[in-house]
Amino acid sequence: MNDRSTLRIAAALAVAALSSAPLAGCSGALPVPPGGSPLPPASSARSAAGPTFSAASPDRKKKKAKTLLYVSDVANNAIDVFEVGKTKRPHPIRTITKGIQTPNGIATDETGNLYVTNYNANALTIYAPNTSTPERTITKGLNGPLDVKVDGSGNIYVANVPFYASEVGAIEKYAEGSSTPSATWYLPATVIAFSGIALLNADQPGETSIYAMVYSEQSSYDTSAVFSCYPGYYICGQVGNTLSAAPGGIAVTQSPGGSQPFQYLVVDQYVPGVLDFTQNGGESQIQTGGLPRMITMNEEDTDFFVADQFAGQVEEYSFPAGKLVNAFPVGNDSQLYGVATFPSGTFH
Repeated sequence: MNDRSTLRIAAALAVAALSSAPLAGCSGALPVPPGGSPLPPASSARSAAGPTFSAASPDRKKKKAKTLLYVSDVANNAIDVFEVGKTKRPHPIRTITKGIQTPNGIATDETGNLYVTNYNANALTIYAPNTSTPERTITKGLNGPLDVKVDGSGNIYVANVPFYASEVGAIEKYAEGSSTPSATWYLPATVIAFSGIALLNADQPGETSIYAMVYSEQSSYDTSAVFSCYPGYYICGQVGNTLSAAPGGIAVTQSPGGSQPFQYLVVDQYVPGVLDFTQNGGESQIQTGGLPRMITMNEEDTDFFVADQFAGQVEEYSFPAGKLVNAFPVGNDSQLYGVATFPSGTFH
């Protein structure tokens, strides 16, 4: 038995020692992978008719530089790239297909490199700015890679959702330039799975922690919770109460230098929309359209973007007002999942 197998078994056994209980009512096998059958779209007038555009709200700041938007299309094995600006419903400026196989979570770093998790290929492909051919591919330690984030030091964090229910979901960390994991965090049980990850304190070496949306598939509904994974601790623990929310992505917003409490936004496909949680326990709800999947912030944290699988587009909303600003259509034959921006709201 190798070291990784031993750690996986230890992680599964460690659930009894956790001070905070895992998701209530967890049972059954892992859910269908992100490339499988989606949840049915929520029934509401807004979902059926599609969202309508609103004028920019006062909380929007003037952008200082061009922002690029990336979206992963699982159905067409592609990453579509848009320019964020004044044009309503713009066309993609280019499409990346080389090295792409069932793309799910995506991310950018501070220099504009693009990172793509290829779920069925068990691979992470990395693209230099403005290129469409992988510069590097990572496979070691990857088993159903679902989502990815990169911190300010160039460390890569990849969340795995294993193909088999007997395996424990894990997050692998890769030091800058390395293709071998340097650290691993495990979920406390085999019956729960990641649906998205985000980084807190991404620009503070040694203090970067991971916030993860974790869920369990029930017989007729999903239960979710936010888990945190801290440096030096190898089992992720639950933060707060269990949510009656369908699985989706997660984003963290925080002010420069941490002068204001951070917030985390989680996608809830039941609303459909985004739940906004503050550090002091506050909660609010922002309604979106269709079937939201992943979420990302712009550089200033004044807008967020969600991949709407039902409508085949990414929708841009002002934050915290939640007013629809723009939409980026990919196509009716698409199956959207991951979203990323450059510059990214991950770094402050």
